[in-house]
Amino acid sequence: MVLDMDMLEQWPEIVISPFGMVDKGDDDASISGRTIHDLSFPEGSSINDCTDQDSITKPDYNHCDAVATEILRAKHNHPEAEIQIMAGDVASAFRNISIHSNSVCLFAGLIEKENVLVIELSAPFGWTGSPGFYEIFGGAISHVHGPHTNAVCPTGFFNYHWVDDHINVAADVGLSCKGMDRSLRFAMVAVLGAEAINDKKFTNWSTSQRVLGLEFDSAAGLVSMPVTKTQKARHILAAAYSSTTLTRKVYRSLMGSLRHVATCIRAARPFLQRLRLRESQLHRFQRVPVTEDMKQGLLWWWLVLHTPHLNGVSLEYVNTLPAPDAVIEMDASDFGLCALDISAQEALTYRFSPQERTLIREFKNGEANGFDINFRELLSCAFAVNMWGARWAAQVPRSGRPHHMHFRIDNTSAVAWRNKLSSRNPRAQVIILLLGWWETSFQLRFSASHVAGVDNTRADAGSRIAANSSFASRFASLTPGWLQVSPTVDIQGLTKIWQRISALNPLPTPRMTSTTVH
Repeated sequence: MVLDMDMLEQWPEIVISPFGMVDKGDDDASISGRTIHDLSFPEGSSINDCTDQDSITKPDYNHCDAVATEILRAKHNHPEAEIQIMAGDVASAFRNISIHSNSVCLFAGLIEKENVLVIELSAPFGWTGSPGFYEIFGGAISHVHGPHTNAVCPTGFFNYHWVDDHINVAADVGLSCKGMDRSLRFAMVAVLGAEAINDKKFTNWSTSQRVLGLEFDSAAGLVSMPVTKTQKARHILAAAYSSTTLTRKVYRSLMGSLRHVATCIRAARPFLQRLRLRESQLHRFQRVPVTEDMKQGLLWWWLVLHTPHLNGVSLEYVNTLPAPDAVIEMDASDFGLCALDISAQEALTYRFSPQERTLIREFKNGEANGFDINFRELLSCAFAVNMWGARWAAQVPRSGRPHHMHFRIDNTSAVAWRNKLSSRNPRAQVIILLLGWWETSFQLRFSASHVAGVDNTRADAGSRIAANSSFASRFASLTPGWLQVSPTVDIQGLTKIWQRISALNPLPTPRMTSTTVH
């Protein structure tokens, strides 16, 4: 609703928020952008800040790895056909959601040159509650579209959506693609009317398509992060690193810029989950201190943002991991560590030094020095990757499909640490950063599972060869003809490796630390 600006004198309860311009896709906002009602300004007292987050509907997010899963499923069922992807969204989606008459006074803005007062009557692009309320309609469209079938999809169409974005995936067989396109359009019209259809909002069917900011290529079997988004994430990351505290808004912007990285690189997902956990614990106006520990995490992200693997990750690794390419058995004891590369028949053993064994005894006596059994099991992984990582990386095919290395550990807590890449132990945190970096730089994928101690006799004996000669004899009998190796560094040396990586890759000081211009 557009009124004369003088009406403000009669309606003092109206809240004014500025209009702004943001990038639309990869376009430069100075040339082509999206006009928004900036309801996040002024920071700390904006409409978005004052919105009760617990009272508004949140959209249900189904990770876009579902698209990768459907592409792989379609390729398996129709190996001779091209797998096509199409994206469509509703025209002026949020304009279909009206604001209650008691609340429209909160969504107003001025165009002073024209002496105009603008009052939003429908959910504006820029309000924190708009996506959740529209999701009700997006879910209805998905509900109508999904049950439709054809010869290629006898159990129903693939039905992925996020707010107003709807993604179709289909094998290009007969009229399958046309039928799916027609079904989605019918669902939009059935729920929102004919004006919901705008052909410009529908892409053509193609083997390469952008889905929620990522490029999916069904022909190459890859998903990649666009260069523009990588550059934007680097800028936001550098700005956060150089700050002493972050507002909740900036912190959320940081998480948003990194979520695409976590889709392409599995090792990044636990690090993103930790950021999300911290965000959920923030009060509305609380600031996040940028501690030294947080800077180490941001440095890890900086390294990952410069890896070439963001240019294309195999679809097989976006979702559930495929079968392992190699299995590594390992064990840790009070005397040492052992890791066994089964397929290569190589055995790595490490004997704890007198100083390290003293730390173990002190921990058992109640000293909180972090030298617990979970940390020691994690060290077995780190020594194995440090010794064999380059060899494993050399076996990665040129197609870009990473090698899946699976660790078998007889300690359930250590398995959780390895898979979640998370620990409160300061010693373990450094090793976790190092393992995550190696996983990315060597183009590997790590996973771990529990193995019962009675089934882990070889590694168990290898970790105890320093205890007495009987263990050494038993280990030799269980690994005849195997190549026996020892780590080239000690435990402190692993920490120094991460320190050297950190020192060689400092974050730049950005020219500007704000990513929002008013």
